[in-house]
Amino acid sequence: MSLQLQPQPTPLDWPGALEHLREVLPRWQHRNQSPILQLCIPLAEADPLEWLQHQAGATRVYWSDRDHQLQLAGLGAALQIQGSTDEVLEKIAGWQKLVPPDTAFLGGIPFHSSPRGAKQCGNFQKAAFVLPFLMVQQDSNGSFLWVHLAQDIEGASPIQQLFDLMDRLKFSSKPQLFDSLRISIIKRNETPNEADWIHSVKAALSQIQANECEKIVLARQSHFQLNTSPDPFDLLNQLRQQAHHAYHFAWQDVDGPAFLSITPERFFRRKIQNLESEALAGTRPRGQNAYHDEKLTHELFHDTKEVREHLVVLRFMEERFSKHCRVVERLSHLEPLRLKHVQHLLSRLQGRLLDDVTDAQLLSSLHPTPAVCGLPQAVSRTQINNLESFDRGWYAGPIGYFSKHQSEFAVGIRSGVLEGDSLTVYTGAGIVEGSDPHREWQELDHKLRSWEVLLGNPA
Repeated sequence: MSLQLQPQPTPLDWPGALEHLREVLPRWQHRNQSPILQLCIPLAEADPLEWLQHQAGATRVYWSDRDHQLQLAGLGAALQIQGSTDEVLEKIAGWQKLVPPDTAFLGGIPFHSSPRGAKQCGNFQKAAFVLPFLMVQQDSNGSFLWVHLAQDIEGASPIQQLFDLMDRLKFSSKPQLFDSLRISIIKRNETPNEADWIHSVKAALSQIQANECEKIVLARQSHFQLNTSPDPFDLLNQLRQQAHHAYHFAWQDVDGPAFLSITPERFFRRKIQNLESEALAGTRPRGQNAYHDEKLTHELFHDTKEVREHLVVLRFMEERFSKHCRVVERLSHLEPLRLKHVQHLLSRLQGRLLDDVTDAQLLSSLHPTPAVCGLPQAVSRTQINNLESFDRGWYAGPIGYFSKHQSEFAVGIRSGVLEGDSLTVYTGAGIVEGSDPHREWQELDHKLRSWEVLLGNPA
């Protein structure tokens, strides 16, 4: 069993929280009966992302759900694992037996199950999860600092690293500001370029017309050379202003490349035995005014190609839900999801899980969905390998957190990798019968708007 020390009754400011930690932590070294120790300290008004912006020199990870009811900001690593998806999920399942029910392991899983030779995508070709040394959580009950320490576990970080991390913590009474005027694009290029994209879409359509598959999702990399090297968490803080109704996620190992995502798409949310997911496919831009916006929405709902693309995803999700749930029902069907720059068709599902179904089984069964891969799954993945010249890394893979009581993952779309002054942003489009290569290219541009606005392009 793990040891969970009782939280302080009164919220503390950061100096008070650190003083309390320095008093309590030495005792932990002598409590060898528990492999994972956990302390919770209520904090007085702490914005998790703004706190994380000030930190450096350790693994940083941030997660916010789509409704902004839960924020998690982790710093450092009491436990961290990186490797193949299967071995990582197995290790996390073992660690979960040692921790309290609400302890969150945060991380991501790549789109492909294994690296593709020399093709690179930052450091995000493998699955990776972390139990942070320090994690600031904000929810409807307030703000809390969770402190974790692992001992006598393979891969556990020593307590001295936690003390060193505490000594390096930085705080500010003012939010860290992001000067959007100082960032600009020096150079930009796309992989594939428009001509190669058209060729790939036509090749995918040939496979569809030959009845080899029903849908193939193709992606594009947009490479931006910037005039400066922004902090990834500063960048994410500004991106969340561009994408309010979205999951916000970022991961950075020490001071290496960072993966960022402002995705609107839920992969799944599990609370005990209750499971929720959705089909999100079919896209139009937002209108310049209310009349134009409604006209585009009407077009979306009556576009045979867009509706077909959506229903492919919905059928897949319902079929996979039926394998793991005793009850499956639609919460909505073909409703509009309006974001700042684009709008989508959305259908929501819920189910009651069968006994003993694990998060690892759900990940394996549902990933990748037709919304980011295609159908049939195996054929579409093969075509993606053949037609795309880059590894997707965590783009279009599940990103989120595990805990015993609940887990939630988003689909890592609308995402990018930032390394110094180099930013690579990923966008994708579903190819089905009736797809037009030029319109699909324009759809990629619409999905890129949140990033472009932040990088200096006018809205």
